Amino acid sequence: MKTLKITILCSLLSLFSFSQTVHTVDNRDQSGAQFTNLQTAIDAASAGDIIQVYPSEDSYGAVDVGKSLTLMGFGHNPANTDGEVATISTITFRNNSAGSEIKGLSISSIRCSSSTTSPDQDNIRIINNRINAGVTGSTTDNLSDNWVIEGNYFTSTGDNVNPQNGTNNWQIKNNFMRGYLISLNNTCIVTNNIFLSTSSSAIFFYNSDGPLVNNNIFLATGTLTEIGTSPSTITFVSNITYSFYGATIAALAGSNNLNNTNPLFVNVPSDAVTDFYNNNYDLTSGSPGINAGSDGTDIGLFGNNFLFDPNGRPNLTPYPESITITNSVVAPGQTLNVNFTATQKQ
Repeated sequence: MKTLKITILCSLLSLFSFSQTVHTVDNRDQSGAQFTNLQTAIDAASAGDIIQVYPSEDSYGAVDVGKSLTLMGFGHNPANTDGEVATISTITFRNNSAGSEIKGLSISSIRCSSSTTSPDQDNIRIINNRINAGVTGSTTDNLSDNWVIEGNYFTSTGDNVNPQNGTNNWQIKNNFMRGYLISLNNTCIVTNNIFLSTSSSAIFFYNSDGPLVNNNIFLATGTLTEIGTSPSTITFVSNITYSFYGATIAALAGSNNLNNTNPLFVNVPSDAVTDFYNNNYDLTSGSPGINAGSDGTDIGLFGNNFLFDPNGRPNLTPYPESITITNSVVAPGQTLNVNFTATQKQ
């Protein structure tokens, strides 16, 4: 049955038009994919290609990306893929990997490294992933500008995003974050995220100077009384702060902020705020955050006209909804009839 499911998923991919070549990678036995080793697939691909990485109980390990590629999984919620997801320990961008995109995967860390061949790591997009450590830019000035970090689930309480000093124009938006941000300058944007702290004191911004910080929700479950910004200069616009513990959080410096205000989520029990996959962090009817953002859309994950997906499924990818075998008993050499339905995430 496992082989049948993989065959159907491959067939689904072929139903949708990709202008790039798609390479499939699956490290499970008898997978039928083109590659079993992810680094081998990356090395064999041409710039602009897509690499589809299948769920597995085994990690694909650490990989280097030295050309513009899309690495794509089927989402990071194991409940949707028989308890398995595509897991990568570390993705390191080298050389001319500008324009690469990483989506729908479970990853420990993403970083840049030294480059000797046409170095360019600009315009990279990190979309709809589960990231268990953090994302770090290049230590070389302007080598990794214009990154988009969007729709991700960050699980670490340490540094989640660090563009590095000398890096410009990072957009950090519509993410669920458990940690803090480092080294943002006034060209960077932090918008429509949820920041969650379970600590009694927490730094949310470190060594940052003047990034645009708007339309975010800052949540606390412990005795936190201040949104820490040390040593940073931050002006907050149209954000919400709220303590599930009941503590009073000091007012944010800035304008149009809703301090100590319950955002009224659809379903986030006070005793299970961290239960990411089972909660619904969308705003319910009557929420003070609806249309209260600086852009006229909602504050939080679903603002800025972004459809946040807690499952981490990439857009424009087909997903099977049901598979039915209509003749479960067949003679050797006869046809097994299978009906399946699928939807495409927009």
